[in-house]
Amino acid sequence: MRTHSGPPAGVLNPLRLKEKCVYDVKSIVQSITRGARNELERLRAIWVWLCHNIEYDVSGYLGHSEKLSAPEEVIAAGRGVCCGYSSLCAEMCREVGIECQEVPGHSKGIGYLQGQSLKDVKSDHLWNSVLLGGHWFLLDACWGAGRVDVQRESFVKRFDDFYFLTDPEEFIESHFPDEEKWQLLDAPIPVEEFERRVFKTSAFFTMGLRLIQPHYFHIVTDDGEANVSLSFSRPATFTYEITQHQDLLHCGAPEQRESSGSSFGLLTLSHRSMKLQLLPPASGAYDVKVFARPEAATTALVWVCSFTVECPIPRAMEEIPENPFLSWGLQPAAGSLGVAGSSLGSDAAEVEQGAFQLALKTSRPLMMLCELVHPGLEAAVAKRCLATQIQPDALACHVLCPARGFYRLSVFVRDYEKTEVKFQNAGNFLLRCKGKVVAPDQLYPPNLGSACGPGTRTLEAGLSKFSHATALVSTQQGKCNVTFQNQRDLELHAVLGREEDKPPAFPLSRQLFCTYTDSKVTVSVSLPGAGVYRLGLYAKVTPDGEFDPMCDFVLRNSSDRPGAPFPAVYSAWRRGCVLFEPRVGVLERLAWVRFRVRVPGAQRVSVMGETRTDLKLNKSRVWEGEVFSGSGLQPLKLAAASGESGDMAVLLTFDIEQLGGRDVETSLQTGAPPNTATW
Repeated sequence: MRTHSGPPAGVLNPLRLKEKCVYDVKSIVQSITRGARNELERLRAIWVWLCHNIEYDVSGYLGHSEKLSAPEEVIAAGRGVCCGYSSLCAEMCREVGIECQEVPGHSKGIGYLQGQSLKDVKSDHLWNSVLLGGHWFLLDACWGAGRVDVQRESFVKRFDDFYFLTDPEEFIESHFPDEEKWQLLDAPIPVEEFERRVFKTSAFFTMGLRLIQPHYFHIVTDDGEANVSLSFSRPATFTYEITQHQDLLHCGAPEQRESSGSSFGLLTLSHRSMKLQLLPPASGAYDVKVFARPEAATTALVWVCSFTVECPIPRAMEEIPENPFLSWGLQPAAGSLGVAGSSLGSDAAEVEQGAFQLALKTSRPLMMLCELVHPGLEAAVAKRCLATQIQPDALACHVLCPARGFYRLSVFVRDYEKTEVKFQNAGNFLLRCKGKVVAPDQLYPPNLGSACGPGTRTLEAGLSKFSHATALVSTQQGKCNVTFQNQRDLELHAVLGREEDKPPAFPLSRQLFCTYTDSKVTVSVSLPGAGVYRLGLYAKVTPDGEFDPMCDFVLRNSSDRPGAPFPAVYSAWRRGCVLFEPRVGVLERLAWVRFRVRVPGAQRVSVMGETRTDLKLNKSRVWEGEVFSGSGLQPLKLAAASGESGDMAVLLTFDIEQLGGRDVETSLQTGAPPNTATW
């Protein structure tokens, strides 16, 4: 019974009475109940006046001053202890003909000691019971007026309507009357049951929470673990605080704005429940406070319930990274952010072979950023442990674990098109790596972009039908071809990179060769050794624009055998040109080499070195011929002439292997431009 109309208009009149120093109960009651139409409205007016005009007398409670209890004294001073509230409430009710009883008993309020026995202990609190419509109801104006700040020895005014005509099933959680009949329960409980029950604040009930486990406030760990579970009827956000045990229940702050970041527990949320797995770090007793707020609220999280955890023997385990984002698993608001589902739940995921993949389904195109945290991992190293793929209806994060233990993987998203909007936390996942870890030289390449593999960005640019649908490409021979369609005929650019310990024999740009026929693009890669490489694709989306990143591929090569470089490419090598033979950029000296190449629009194609060889055009429109490589004094240049001018433009250059098998970068020595892999 908690839905009540506001106070009658006359409730403010006592302000004028107070200015005139009128402290007579009858005069005040007549003023505040003027306009009330029935008993409930009169009682409501009295309740509201009490909660807003009488403060709890902390000084009197602590013995620093005399306690006030007479109604006129309480009104004049504007303060009183619990008996001041209850006696004044009873007196005011009598003035308007409402039957009201003062109810003595125990409460779990200021001064309450968790676990204390109340049997044969004199009660320390007073509240009221009123008769309305032939039924008794409970109310506590003292608790409705606010709370006591124990540390500051002060009263904090905070109107709490929960304690007006409270449901007896909920009132008994914090108030135990001396006389059983005032429990107003069909099945009254003994005082021992009251002592053992979990303390729940008014916010616990007003937020629609329900305790699943444990049944009692005192929990003993099992194998170093204790569990708390709550259900909720409306979406809510939770956090918790775990501290060394103190006897007083009401100590510490009743609110929290952010997570405590404790690594001594795992808080997870499902659709309609919260689970808190507590893992105390050492033997001893601990106090646990749970805080909550409605999901849509921006106010501080408020204290909803408390427990005491006794840990005889802690569990030996690795440190769990702090989680500043309240809970593990998908956040309650993930759906509204566009995340429809996850391949991971809220429990810790076991990482096999040092690698893991998180997959998220999305209801609309999103951008994603990820953060990986491990107690012993530097931020710069952690960045090289992540590769993300962003598609219109899915997000993927590939994770590498270079150390054993627990990791926190946090995911942040925003709408893809809304670049001005901040990223918001959509989920936090706990990963555990117990076995094989990834070696430092197997981490992802530096400078890896946020868009790996084909996805939203490539689709928008008209790049489609990729031969490799994922961001990770493995090869055992050191060679691979990445093909795709370039439907908008964009100018493209490719880059190959990796972390180098020493300068390579040839620039990595020589390990790439690009072919563009019709709308099909083929990027051929010949890797110079084992390791992890980044293949970056770029495109000019607008004719006069810069090259924009389209996507990165991670190439993982397990072959130690060096792949031969490709020939150096010049700007005259354009769309439609195809090199069939030779497909290597370093040729054996003093050898005959077969050349086969397609050059659209060419009138003459020649290979020039120590001698010049003109290639012949066959029926398939392929230029071909046998070319002598020479002694290696100069490279071979593949050149073509088109139009009537007859000027020859260099397309490709090939180096000649020197005596002893040593490769000489002749093309660089002769001033040839580096391979830009642009076409």
